[in-house]
Amino acid sequence: MKNKLIKIVITVCLFIAGSVGVQAFSFRNMTLDFVQISDTHISVDREDTAYKALGSSSALLKDAIEQVNEIKGLDFVLFTGDLVDSATVDNYREYYTLLTKLRYPTLNAFGNHDLSYGGLDKSVVLNIVQKCNPNYTFSDTFYAFSPKTDYRIVVLDATISDRNTSNGELSQEQLQFLDNELSQNQDKIVLIAIHFPSVQPFVAQEHALLNAAEFNEILIKYKNPIVVVSGHYHATKIRKIGNIVFVSTPALVTYPMAFRHIKIVNYKDRVSFDFDFISTRLEDVKEKNRQSVISYATLAGYEKDRQTNFVLKKNHHKSVRYKRNKIKNASKTTKTKKREIKKLMQHKELKQKKQKIKRERKFKKEKIDQQ
Repeated sequence: MKNKLIKIVITVCLFIAGSVGVQAFSFRNMTLDFVQISDTHISVDREDTAYKALGSSSALLKDAIEQVNEIKGLDFVLFTGDLVDSATVDNYREYYTLLTKLRYPTLNAFGNHDLSYGGLDKSVVLNIVQKCNPNYTFSDTFYAFSPKTDYRIVVLDATISDRNTSNGELSQEQLQFLDNELSQNQDKIVLIAIHFPSVQPFVAQEHALLNAAEFNEILIKYKNPIVVVSGHYHATKIRKIGNIVFVSTPALVTYPMAFRHIKIVNYKDRVSFDFDFISTRLEDVKEKNRQSVISYATLAGYEKDRQTNFVLKKNHHKSVRYKRNKIKNASKTTKTKKREIKKLMQHKELKQKKQKIKRERKFKKEKIDQQ
């Protein structure tokens, strides 16, 4: 009797499934699966610096594209600024030539190197991007769209294009634009892409988003899951504050020379996040750069900043005050990193002085021996 009932239930389930059809439920509609690449700094005419492997910028992006093409089922690839090291026609030509090998659609936020350096006007750069990228159908450098029913993506432009600066600042128009988008999409997961992080991975005021406090005050008013992805600092950090996740992704041209594969799954009562950290396969380039940068460990972050997964419950109970204090405390803790970096710099300078003295003594000794 029991087996007979089981067979009847299975038959009914199969009949319902057949009558509803495969379009009634799609796991893909629940999932946003994308890659974030930041600070590619493509340059056709510059050599490596102590901080950026500019001479290998094209090779590094080519390797990243090959690795991305091996990932199945991505929705898109998002570049979070500093696509080129300076805004020149040659650099943009090289960047988009490399992207022709990418199998997935791309979108981008703009960084200070894309608009503030190189001499091309913002309107000229925007025109280049619109013509070279068929997916960039937007009329400005900030925009919003919904790739799937449960998701809203907001891309902001905090570049200060009237002068050469590493600082960023959002216009009042964009702050209002962000507030409106969040207000109208409180039933969705909102992904915000901006080159300049509003919560710094380490303190560097000369790189800061000048009105980060205003930006964060808008975010903390809302209770739906919000993810902010950024670059600029070339550092690796993930901070979860209430219903907001702040993601800093490293540069492709600076150690650890990596990008992120991010998978978000939207359930009825929760949202799961899976961050996969993918580093360049050009090990010789990475090792050479590691030896030249200051505090490479800070740039690489902790393991939880690179490879991690966690769940956010919906209708988060954390108050505005809690989130505001958490963000302030996050800024305070980065001061410790600043002191560590300062000590490392002093240590490096002292080591270099000692090596210089040692070389000078050796040279004098050899000179005396020759006499």
